[in-house]
Amino acid sequence: MPNLTEPPAWAPFDDEPLFVPELLLGADQMDTAVSDRIGRYLRQVTVARGGVLHLACAWNALHFGFDLALSAYHSALLDPEHFHAVRPAADAARAPVPVGAFIRIERGTRWLWAEAVGKFGASRDCDDDGWIPAARSGDRAGFLRPDGLWGREETLIADTGAFGPPSAVEVKETTRLRRSGLLDARGHITSTALYTTPDLPLLEDAAFYQRYLLTEARPLLATGPLAGLLDDPHDTDLLARALAASFDTVGDLLRRPPGLRTWGPYAVASTDMVSLPNSAVDEVVHRVHRTPTGPPRYTATWPLLCAASDAAGARDLTEGPNALVSLATVNLAIADRATEPAAQVDLRIDDLWQQGGVWRAQQPPVPWYVDGADPLAPLGIGHREHTGSLPAAPLPPDAAPVRQEPSGESSASPGDITSPPLPEEAGSDERVPVIEHLDDSLAVYTCCLLPRHIDEGTLPLPTFVREGIADGPFILELHHDGDLDDPRTPQELRLADVALTGVTWPWSFYPGIRLTVTMPRSGRRLHAVTTPLDEPFHLDDHGPFSWDCDTGVLRRHLGLTLQEPEQQPPAPRRTARAGYAPAVDSLCSLIVAGLRRHGTPGMFDARSMQGHRLSAALFGPGPVPPQLMWTVIHTCEDMATRGLLERNTVAGGPDLFIWWPGDKASTTRKRPDALERQALRSHVKAHYVPPDRRKLPPGQQASDHARAAYARWCIEMLGPEADTTLPQGYTFVRGHRRGTEQPPCWYDDLTGCT
Repeated sequence: MPNLTEPPAWAPFDDEPLFVPELLLGADQMDTAVSDRIGRYLRQVTVARGGVLHLACAWNALHFGFDLALSAYHSALLDPEHFHAVRPAADAARAPVPVGAFIRIERGTRWLWAEAVGKFGASRDCDDDGWIPAARSGDRAGFLRPDGLWGREETLIADTGAFGPPSAVEVKETTRLRRSGLLDARGHITSTALYTTPDLPLLEDAAFYQRYLLTEARPLLATGPLAGLLDDPHDTDLLARALAASFDTVGDLLRRPPGLRTWGPYAVASTDMVSLPNSAVDEVVHRVHRTPTGPPRYTATWPLLCAASDAAGARDLTEGPNALVSLATVNLAIADRATEPAAQVDLRIDDLWQQGGVWRAQQPPVPWYVDGADPLAPLGIGHREHTGSLPAAPLPPDAAPVRQEPSGESSASPGDITSPPLPEEAGSDERVPVIEHLDDSLAVYTCCLLPRHIDEGTLPLPTFVREGIADGPFILELHHDGDLDDPRTPQELRLADVALTGVTWPWSFYPGIRLTVTMPRSGRRLHAVTTPLDEPFHLDDHGPFSWDCDTGVLRRHLGLTLQEPEQQPPAPRRTARAGYAPAVDSLCSLIVAGLRRHGTPGMFDARSMQGHRLSAALFGPGPVPPQLMWTVIHTCEDMATRGLLERNTVAGGPDLFIWWPGDKASTTRKRPDALERQALRSHVKAHYVPPDRRKLPPGQQASDHARAAYARWCIEMLGPEADTTLPQGYTFVRGHRRGTEQPPCWYDDLTGCT
C-alpha cells in the first residue's frame, strides 16, 4: 500500500464522525473547514486504496469508517452475516453484486471478506485485440433468459485486503478459488449477473448500491451514522431520500480536492500509483487511436490493457484492485489524446462501462450529432446507430430542439442528441410538433392546434412518429379539465400523411392550445392531454384562457397585432434522482389524468392504482411491452419523489401510486431540488452527533451504562433478535447535540474511575 505523506485527516471511532448532517443537505451547507477536511480525507483514502476510488466506496469510507492507519475497515463492527454471499455456481450465473457491497466469498466452510471496488461489462462479443461490435457500445440492458431473468456478463473487482492484509491461509484460499473457477485468471469475479427486472441493469452503479443498502444490506445501513441523523430512521422513503442526498454530496466533494481527477464514477489520485510500464500505456493508446478506414471503429480498453501488460511482464498490474488504477491510467492517457486540438482522428469515449471503456475512432468528416460534442461524454453512439435511434439530419437553425431520453448510464451530460422536426404548416402560422421522447416502444410529442386543426378535426403527427407506427384505425383518449366525462372520448381516428383525422374537439378548445400526445409504437390507443394553468391569463378584452397555449397563434387568430410577450428560456432538464431510471417528464400529466379517470376512489377524492395496471389502463387491452410498462412505473416513482404522487410500498407486491386533488399534490408544477432539500432538512437533526461506537484507550472498557445504551440502540434499529454485545475494545456514545456533555461511557481497569 502507498504510504501517506501527511497525517491522517480523520481516524474513525477516535475522532468526531465526519458523516455530519450537512452531508444530507449539500456541500454548500458545510463549513469550509468541514468540507476541506472531508475532501482531504477522501483524497487520502483514494491514495491508500491504490489511487482509484469509486463513489460508492468513498461513501463507505465515510459511513463505515475506513481507517487510514490500518488501510482497512474495522471488521469487529461489521457483521459478515449481512455481507453479500458469493458462492461457486455451476453455470457461472449468480445474483448481481453492486459496487460498494461488502462480500463474503464462500468455498466450503471458508470465507474471504472483501469489498466490491469496481465493475465493468464483460461482453463475450469483444475480441482479444479490443475490437467490439458497435451494437455493444452503450448497451447495458442485458438479455432475457428462458427462466425469465435478465442476464448480463460482468467483471467484478473485489479487494480482499479491505479488512486488513490477507493472511497466508487466505492467500492460499484465493489461489484455490482461481482453480475452482469462482475467480478468473486475474482474480476477478467474471460471471453472468442475473437481474429480476429489465430496469435494474440500467441503473448506475451508485444507484444500484443505494437500492441494495435499502433492501438486502438494510441492517448494515440501520446501525450506521446516517440512520442516527434522521428523526425517523424507520421511514423507508425518508431514508432513501437521505441516502441519495448523501451520495450526491459525497460525489460533489470528490470533485473538489486538488490532485484528484474523475473518470466516470471513479476518483483518480494519480496515474502512477501502479507502475504500469510506459510501453504498455503507449501500446494501448496507439491501438485505440490508430487511423481507421471506412466506418467508425469501436475499441475496448480492457483486452488491450491485459495484452500489453502481459507482453511487458506486468501481469500483476491487471490483477485484483490494481486493475482499476491500470484502467484509469490508460483511459486518462487516451482522454488526453482525444482532447488534443490538432488531432487528425475524431476520438471519443462512447461507453464508460463495457470492457473498461469503449472508444470510438473515425476519420473526418463526422456525423452532425457527433461534431462538436464533448469527446469525454459517453453518448452510446454505437448502440444507437445499431438500433436506428439516431437522427440522419441536423436541426434547422430556427427549429425548436427535440429532446430525446438517453439510453443507459452516462456520467456526463453533453446535451441530448436531437432529431429534426419537419414543418407542419406553411406561412406565418407554421408550428412544428416537438418530439419529447422517442424509443422502440413509446413516442411522446407536444403540438399546438391551429384553427384549421380544430375546424377540420385533425391531430398533428410528426413525421418521425408517423414512420414507426402501424396503419389505423386509432383510439384517442382526450384528457382535458372541464370535459373529462365528455362523450366525445374515446374517439376513433384515421391515419393521414402528417395527421390523424376524425377528431371532435371540445367546445372549450381555442387556437394555439397545447397538447401532449403519448402513443405506444406498437399499439393503437393514444392520449392527448391539455395542461391547466395555475391562474387563467387574460388577453385584452377577450376573456380568460385557462389552458397552456401558444399565445402567438391565439393572437393572430383574434386579429391582435400587439407584440408577443418575451418568451421565457426553457427550464433546465431535471436529471433522474439516483436510484431511478430516467423518467419521461411529458408522461406526468397523462399519468395524473389516467389516475383521475381510471384510479380506485379513496378518501378526499384521491385516486390510486398499481403501476402496471396504470400502464394497461392508459394504453389499452392486450400485452403492454415491458419497456413501456417500466417507463410508466419509473415515471410514477419519479413523480412520487417530487411530491406529485404518493407511493405506497407493499411487501411482496407492486407499489401503489396515489393522486390527491387540491393542495395535497400539485399536478402542474414540479418541486425543484431546492425544495426537496428543504423538505429533507426538516427531518435531519442539525448540529447532531449520531450514536456510534467509539474506540477505547488501552486499559479501559465500556461502562455498564454504555453497554445498556448500546443494547437498547441495537434492539431499536435491528429488532429484538439483534446481537446486543458491544465489541471488545469499544464503547458506545449515544446521539447528542455537538458540545453537550456526555454521561461516562468507560472506566479504567485498574482504578475503576471513569
